[in-house]
Parts: sequence; C-alpha cells; structure tokens
Amino acid sequence: MQKQLLFFLLIIISKTILSQNKDLLIIGKVVLDSVPISDVHVINLKSSNGTITNEIGLFEIPVKVGDSLSFSHLNFNKRYLLITEKNISEENLVIKLTEKTVELKEITLQKARSIFYVDKDIMQYSVHVDAKSLNLPYANTKKQKDNSIVSFKSGGVLSVDNLINSLNGNNKRAKLLKKMTAEDEQLSKIRKSLTDDFFVTDLKIRKENINLFLNYCLEKNILFIYKKRNKIQFIQFLINQSKIYPQKLKPEENILSKN
Repeated sequence: MQKQLLFFLLIIISKTILSQNKDLLIIGKVVLDSVPISDVHVINLKSSNGTITNEIGLFEIPVKVGDSLSFSHLNFNKRYLLITEKNISEENLVIKLTEKTVELKEITLQKARSIFYVDKDIMQYSVHVDAKSLNLPYANTKKQKDNSIVSFKSGGVLSVDNLINSLNGNNKRAKLLKKMTAEDEQLSKIRKSLTDDFFVTDLKIRKENINLFLNYCLEKNILFIYKKRNKIQFIQFLINQSKIYPQKLKPEENILSKN
C-alpha cells in the first residue's frame, strides 16, 4: 500500500515539474474600468515573445510559470504580471490598466492692462542699419541656402557634400535630400507611435540612443517592416534588432534606470 502511494506521489510531482517547464498559451483581456483597450504591447520579458491586443482588448501569448509579462501603452501606466500556478490556469485573465496623469505647469495670472497701455520696449526706437541702408554694393543679393549640412528631426546631423561627392548635378543632390528627409519623417512617426519606456525597459536601449537605434534599424529595412502595418511582426523585429544593437543597456544599468 505504501509503495502504491509513493508511486502516485512521484507521478504527481513529475507532472507538476513538466507543466512548469512547458510553455502554455494563455488568453487574456486588457481593460480600463471594464472598457477594452486595443494596441497594448504585451511582452514576455523572459522569452522576449511579444504580441498586441486586438480591437476588443484580447491577447494570447505563450508563457510558463515564473515568466513576467509587461503591458505598455502610450496613454496608460505600465503594468507587470508574474505568471503563477494560479493565474496560468485562469480562463478569464483580466489585466486592468490605469490612465497616465498629466501635470500642468503653474499659471501666473496678471492684472488686466488698460487698452492705452504701451510696452516700453515697443516705444524704444532703434535705427535699422543694413547693407541696403548704407548703399553698399550687392545689397540686394539674396543669400543662397546652404544644404551642405542637414540636421534631421530624428537627431542625426549629416554632411551632404560628403555623401554626394561622387554625384554630379543639382538634380541628383535634390533627390538625395528628398529621400533622406522622407526617411527621417518616417523614423519620427515610429518614435512617436511607441513609448520611451518601451525602448528603455523592454528593448534595453538608453533613452539618449533611441534615435540612433532607429537609424541603425534603417539599414535593417525597418521602414519596409513598418509599412506592412503588421504590429506584431514590427514589435518582434524591434526586439530582435535590440538584441544585437551595440549600444544596448547592460543589466546593471537597466536596474539603475528603473530606480
């Protein structure tokens, strides 16, 4: 009788161990006060698998006991969930997020001015002196725009003359500038569509290097992936590129950034 009890006990223990090491597909829903939230980034921090909630707030992702999930959205506070024996078996897993609060700057109210009030700075008369008023030669010559140095919104400053030194003609120069400007605008859209917290916490990219990381991904066809409008594929692409990015945060730096 004791041998039989021991045998059944070993079977139960072995099944428990196997279930802990095996990935299970869980299904959950992300809400705000019972209202479903779409486009929430769900990342398994241990396996680096990711997904996005659909239009009714549902998601599914493979997990196992001990994994940690992060839920992030531009308009909501980030939340983490530790996978346990209890919640991995729940049929209706509901994740509740809270809205981000925006602190407004202090406004100083001043006494209303009379309609006859005149600012002293406006009353100060200063003589306008330029090349035209002094009758200098070439006074009407307009300064040509210098495109040798171009500063982009995404943070990069490039010498165009060095890039197009081998090209001839203003037409080729203009086409290159147009292409570079369009790429920069696309990278700016990508940056705005994601949170800085997503880059720093999930991708382990320093905040000051986010634009550099996006420029790095430009050579990896990030715009081609982005234009497919497949959010899950796009997030997985960023996760994969962050793993090989040389300026990635070290584990100890990531801990300090959270503090």
